[in-house]
Order: sequence, then structure tokens, then C-alpha cells
Amino acid sequence: MIFIISRCYVAFPFDSFKIATTSLSPQLVMAPLHEITDQPFRRFMREIGGPSLVVSEMISSEALIRKARKAERMMAGSEDRPLSMQIAGSSPEVLETASQICESSGANFVDLNMGCPASNVTSGGAGSALLKDIKLAEQCLRAMVRSVSVPVTVKMRAGWDQSQKDRSEFVDFLKMFEAVGVQAVAIHPRTKAQQYEGSADWSIIRTAVESQMSFPIIGNGDVITPEDAYRMHRETGCQAVMIGRGALYNPFIFQQILDPSLRITSEMRIQAMTRFLNILMELLEPREALHKIKKIGSWFTKGLPGGVKFRQKLNSCHDAGELIHAIEELKHAPVLQESLLPKS
Repeated sequence: MIFIISRCYVAFPFDSFKIATTSLSPQLVMAPLHEITDQPFRRFMREIGGPSLVVSEMISSEALIRKARKAERMMAGSEDRPLSMQIAGSSPEVLETASQICESSGANFVDLNMGCPASNVTSGGAGSALLKDIKLAEQCLRAMVRSVSVPVTVKMRAGWDQSQKDRSEFVDFLKMFEAVGVQAVAIHPRTKAQQYEGSADWSIIRTAVESQMSFPIIGNGDVITPEDAYRMHRETGCQAVMIGRGALYNPFIFQQILDPSLRITSEMRIQAMTRFLNILMELLEPREALHKIKKIGSWFTKGLPGGVKFRQKLNSCHDAGELIHAIEELKHAPVLQESLLPKS
């Protein structure tokens, strides 16, 4: 079915796509987000529904093989499927071992981060720094591919800086990925130097699609609303759309993409935040759960009637009881109740 929606955007039928032999439906993926897409958040997003695949937050390959407690906690849970585990590093030997750990923990896919612009990652040659060294990137990927039976994928940026936005060099990376056996590539079309400034250049995603590689191209970057997802799909021809920040502003975005008639009420957003808190309290220590809900709750309530006052209270909460009380106050705030009334 093709939906006609506001601003004349046409919604594509988000059907299915394949990574190697695995069929995934719909063509929507939850992006890896640092300190966000951990086990509790992944479980929360699966309960709400929408994405066919969720990618873990980036895990240091070095920390993983050292069996660092934080790294181990990022791994898959028993019901956390299908899941792509994203690892970062620049040592082929370390990445080989880390990939094996991901597979043995139950990951359906292992993803190499070639996009993180953070200086503490790139200073060690990992993340988007691999875009400066195609030979090292090739060595890393060959080591990963030969070490596991699950598909290896890549998430990359457009290049290191503006001088590297030559499309032929970008396509050279795609050809290398195909040669070593990479099974899918997600593209965030900003350079490392851009960080998150300016606009994502979706024409770079289109270039990748037109290069006709044997693997699916997953588009990412500046997809904040359902309309953005439809437009990216239409303008680039990508096989799937990956959403990150848009799902923090609105965790129902995947459902709205699939059903443009779905209206998300303030009450639904508050219920979602309450459910997320319950998941956090179940899986994390109380102090850590409170820290996490403070961080993500500020995203969930952007634009919500009474949200500014709630965020002020949220930051002053010392335990779950105070937080639940603040949520109840928000739920019964006059301005929120007014927003829930039927429009005449």
C-alpha cells in the first residue's frame, strides 16, 4: 500500500530486505547509540515494536577481550534477537577475537564501527579513523569475516574530512567491502570533521546504491520524523532506513512509519517512559537505572506539555520513588489533561 500523507510525501511500503540469507522485515533498523542502545533500551524498543533489527551501542574490542564488566553487560540477552553487535578497534587480531566473542554470545551479526567521530576512539585508529587507511580497514574486516560464521557488516561515514569527499574514494571502500565479504553497509553521510553539524548529504547514500554492490545499503542520518524516512527511501533507493536520534525524540517513530494514521498521545509517551523505567529497575542497579532514565527521559519529554517543569524535577530526583511521583504529577498536570481532550 502507498500512503499519501502531509506535505505530499509518499510513504514507501517498508517491506523486507536481506542481510546474507537472513530476511528482515520491515526495512527499518534501530541505530547504535553510545550509552543508549544497551540491553534495557533494546528490550524497550522491541516491546514498542517497529524495527526489524536493533544494533548494540559500540563496544570496544579491547574491552571485550579483557572481559571488562561494562562491555560484557552490553552483550545480548536471551530474548535480544535479532541483534547486531557493533565493535570498534583497529587491530585485526583483537577484532578477530572480539568477533568470536560476539558470535558465541548470540549475536546474529557483527558490525565494525567505521563512523564514530569521537577523538578518544579515532586517536587509537578506530571508528572513522579507519577511513584514512583502506588497507588497515581491509585487514580488520578480513580478520573478522574469517573468524565467524555470522554475517559481518559495516557502519561508516562519508569520509574523514571534506578533502576525502571524493566519491571515487568512497566507492573504493564499498568495493573493498564487497571483496572481503561484508554483507551490509550502513552509511551516515557526514564526514568525521563534520561531527553532527550541518546536514547529512543523502546523495552519498544514493551513490552507494547506484554502485550496485552485492550487499544492501542502509541509509542513516537526519531521520527525525516518519516523513524523513519516506523521503530518504524515495530519494536514495536505500534497502533499509536506520534511525537513531529520531527514536529518542519519539520511540513510536517506527510504528508511525508503518502506519501514518497512528496518532501518538501525550499519555502514550508517559506510559512508555514509565515502562522504560520499570525495565531499567529490573535489569540495572537502582542508582544506574535512575541515571539512565534521567538521561533518556529528557529526550522522551521534549515537546510534551509540562515537559520543561518535569525535566527540572527529573534532574533533582534521588530515587525511583521520587521519579515515579514526578511522572504521576506530569500525568495529571492541567496542561497535559487539556492536551488530551478531544479537539472540537
